Amino acid sequence: MVTIPKSDVYSLILRGFHHAGLHDEDTIRTVYDHLMQNELSGKQSHGLLRVKWCIEYMKKNGVPKAPPSLAVDLGAVAIVDGQNNLGLVAAKYAADIAIERAKKHGIAFVGARNHFGTTGTMNYYNRLFVDAGLVGIAGCNSLAMVCHPDGYDPVIGTNPISFGIPSLKTPCVVDVTTAQWAYGKLLQLHKAGKNMPVDAFVDKDGKPSTNIKDAMDGAMLPLQGYKGFSIGLAIEILGGALIGAKGGRDAVNGSDGIFFITINPDMLVGQDKFEEEVERLLQEIKSSRHDAQIEEILIPGERSERSFATRSTAETIEIVDTVHNDLKELAHV
Repeated sequence: MVTIPKSDVYSLILRGFHHAGLHDEDTIRTVYDHLMQNELSGKQSHGLLRVKWCIEYMKKNGVPKAPPSLAVDLGAVAIVDGQNNLGLVAAKYAADIAIERAKKHGIAFVGARNHFGTTGTMNYYNRLFVDAGLVGIAGCNSLAMVCHPDGYDPVIGTNPISFGIPSLKTPCVVDVTTAQWAYGKLLQLHKAGKNMPVDAFVDKDGKPSTNIKDAMDGAMLPLQGYKGFSIGLAIEILGGALIGAKGGRDAVNGSDGIFFITINPDMLVGQDKFEEEVERLLQEIKSSRHDAQIEEILIPGERSERSFATRSTAETIEIVDTVHNDLKELAHV
């Protein structure tokens, strides 16, 4: 691990994108803010190691020439055309619209398509929704890497599903992949030189493997078999066919999709009443009986919130050596 100033991290990322031909600082700042928040929240699998991924995808797909725009605008329902921007940029644009429309209409469904590279964590967007006092549901599809529980060809993406629920004191943010393991988590373990889990993926012949190369050449396994695959399939369709984005293994590059559903509780039962009731429930859960060896029952998202609160005020950050080396290589330093 290496400890460096956060300002140095931004400088390296800035130079890396400049060398790749992107000079729009709003775009670079959007990428940095998202990935740094993930890093500080303990989600290193979707943190700074993804910078290299974003830049390599951009080199293949070309520097974006126009900002995202609305392809469909029906008020509470909208679809964003990412205009061949990075997924992080297109999704942030869509999330901002989802907040605006839910505030106005009480509920909104906003999808985004025609983008490339990662859209990051659904946790990031649901934290935006929670901060705006909204209930959020977010999901996205991705490169087909997950097989059916009875097969071993990759047919759908790792397709996370996430929920964000505001509360009086303890926001609840659920963010889970529908694969047995998130691919980013496997990358994180690989970067750190750690062993691969034995239940993550199979090779091209359907045999269990711990060689991370097989996560791409073979297939990743669905979460809890049929349960995870069924949810992943639903997200594949909601983030694909429903918004004119991809579906399945033969989709073209850049056709992944992401969707947000935002709900304004203030228009239904009143903001204060809703958040008080949610807090009552969460505290009931936290105070429930548990094994003496468990220090505290945590609400989904609570560990990440605490990590971010602790680490966000520091001027420095500790990152994996290989990730630091990647950033320096991209920045040509």
